[in-house]
Amino acid sequence: MPSTSFPLLRTPHVVIREVLKLFHCQDLVMFSLCSKRTTRLVKLHNNRYNGNELHVNCDTVPEVRWCRTGDRSTYILLGVSSMAEAISDSEKEIVEILGHRVPISYDKLSKIWMTYWDDPIQGMKTVVEFLSNALKCPPVRIRFDRKSMWAIDYANSIRITTVFSDSSENFSEEEYAFILQNCAAPTLDLLTNPVDVHLYRYTGHFLERDTIRIGNGMWMTLDNLLNLNCAEIKIHFTRFTYDDLNEFLKQWLAGKFPRLEGVSIAMN
Repeated sequence: MPSTSFPLLRTPHVVIREVLKLFHCQDLVMFSLCSKRTTRLVKLHNNRYNGNELHVNCDTVPEVRWCRTGDRSTYILLGVSSMAEAISDSEKEIVEILGHRVPISYDKLSKIWMTYWDDPIQGMKTVVEFLSNALKCPPVRIRFDRKSMWAIDYANSIRITTVFSDSSENFSEEEYAFILQNCAAPTLDLLTNPVDVHLYRYTGHFLERDTIRIGNGMWMTLDNLLNLNCAEIKIHFTRFTYDDLNEFLKQWLAGKFPRLEGVSIAMN
């Protein structure tokens, strides 16, 4: 049966509002990219914060995802790539995102609507701002690897609450120290290892935060453990001894860690 067009934008606002309620977040994003007017309509539809979130992936496939409140499932909204990676024979449209006119096409392999930018880093920041404003969803989680170390300062600037890395490519000693010293997110989930994790030593300070999770704690010493200032500590694969653990517990009982609520330390 052939489809018929419907002049949605010619209907009263009350009708448009009811129709937009039926749209999935992915459909709202594509609708908002049609014109400046549709962008305004989506903003009017999402005129208050609804508890939903944006998750920003800056690692292998840079993309922004949407997460519904109370649901761990995420949905890809837009991808970000460099103009040099644009496939010449693919069909592209030109869309305007916060004043930037950029190509967009559907990547059938990744199943993502991909936007292409001369500066992909600025492109990611622009896409996040656009989606956050349109959907009234704050970016709360950012995922990065050693090729996207810029994401640390960016996460600090927009007050991301969770910074996460689980890349298979290890960080250099300088990169790992930079993350520990400069990432100000309340939750740091660092599953990526430093190079030569068994030989690595860290003598710098630790920032105050709610939660820290270290995927491989073979580099950690008792001094490192005693200098953590967190409400929750999770450390996997450590070489702490029973004496180390007893010393930590004694100092905790003596009041050294007033913010600490829970600890999980994996020991041999």
